[in-house]
Amino acid sequence: MTDLFEMLGTIARRRKGTEDLSPFATPKDTQKWLKSLPADSDYDTHHALVEGIERFNAENVNATLERMKSLIKLEEAGLPLQMRIVEQYVRNQASFRLARQALWRETWVFWSLLGEAWMVMLKQAYRNQASADLKPSIPEIAARALRYSGLVMRWEFHQSRSPAPSIWRRVHKIYRLIERDGLARNEVILNARATDCSREYTLLVLMGLVQPLGYRAQEIESIAQILDGYEPVPLPEIKPKRELHTHVVDLSMSEGACILDSEWVHGRRLRYFDLMPLVAHLRSLDSGDKAEAENGLTRQMASLIERGGIRRNRQRTQRFGRVWVATGMDNIMAALARPDSAKERPPLLPWMLRDESVEGMGFSLPENPNFPQGKLVAVSWDPAEGIWQLLAIRWQREEGGQHQLGTQRLSRHPKRVEIHAESDDGKTDSESTWAIFLPMTHTEQGVSNLLIPREHYQPGAMLALRDGEVIYRLRLGEVHETHENWVRVGMDVFGREVVAVAA
Repeated sequence: MTDLFEMLGTIARRRKGTEDLSPFATPKDTQKWLKSLPADSDYDTHHALVEGIERFNAENVNATLERMKSLIKLEEAGLPLQMRIVEQYVRNQASFRLARQALWRETWVFWSLLGEAWMVMLKQAYRNQASADLKPSIPEIAARALRYSGLVMRWEFHQSRSPAPSIWRRVHKIYRLIERDGLARNEVILNARATDCSREYTLLVLMGLVQPLGYRAQEIESIAQILDGYEPVPLPEIKPKRELHTHVVDLSMSEGACILDSEWVHGRRLRYFDLMPLVAHLRSLDSGDKAEAENGLTRQMASLIERGGIRRNRQRTQRFGRVWVATGMDNIMAALARPDSAKERPPLLPWMLRDESVEGMGFSLPENPNFPQGKLVAVSWDPAEGIWQLLAIRWQREEGGQHQLGTQRLSRHPKRVEIHAESDDGKTDSESTWAIFLPMTHTEQGVSNLLIPREHYQPGAMLALRDGEVIYRLRLGEVHETHENWVRVGMDVFGREVVAVAA
């Protein structure tokens, strides 16, 4: 028995010694530790700081006000370094592939560790009776947990990955908790700027609606800055207003917001947004002289928000089987041309279908094809029949060693058509080129679009479109989305003639 007491005493002394050796026991100790960081380069300093935050998280210590102040010290020292690392990452996109990947990982780990640290602090502020002194700081802690979780999600987009369902569950849970206690709109100061939990939550929901998978690093960061700079941010509301609200998020689901369709119900965990003012603002930016208007970035943002997100967990039917896929516009055009011989058929990829809904299809692939968001694919169960569907890639993620890929259906019956520009008097004034007509049925609740090469698009231009024996006269509308070097546009049809009569 004596030996047992001696052993327990030794363990207690070792544990006490370990706690005493913590460099983050007090804000003063933390400041002293920060001064000891290497100063050879921003990367080395940042890496040492990341290791420090990882150690902070690994310490099995109850949250206190002093510990929270230590975490703030680490955060304040890390954010300027993090911003410089991000700048290097964005600059290195065109070169230094290995350095770019290392900088991405360094940034992602920093956001992840900070998000985890503030999440643990929030849990203990609620659950630990000894943390009563943290109660007044709950809005500040929760706002940080939401912000850094949102930044983790944003950094997943940099790798063309959709945020994991677990992180959506986390942010929904934080927001429900804060809203329940009436703290969602308590103002806090982060980075010398006033914000609150509702605002931080809305910003990450908006980023999820835009879904910038496959966008360039500069574009993703520009999207985040545009959303952050918009005021007033459209905050979530509990009661639906039919004439006002356009989007909804279900706090019980593991996904982001989506457009309101016919589901005008009052749910305990449904939160509603009015995003039309934001959409109008984004379209106004596109018509101005701002740099982001040059490539239609704000117009694309408006279109993606207006279209309303992708629901991956509802009304999907498990449907397994192999389909044949044509990727790249040259191969898609060749597939739609219905070649007569097998030798003329474009190269096709065998993809395994996972599920299907009225909006699109989900696939399970053994490897990541590294396709950008918005890339077009043509899908057929039997290429010999010449029946194809045209889809756009919307999300990608890794799951169970497989690459999961989700697509939105643009048309069940795409047609390769011939187009040429017309002058005001109806005469053709250019050579013809190929385009893809995307008819939508009434049951699909969509409108027909035209897919044309980007260099052939002019707003309001008059075109003649030939589909078999019929010629249509139409005017091009606005661009709905850019798919690599092609644009999908709306159109107004003014006339229809049979070729024999037109001749």
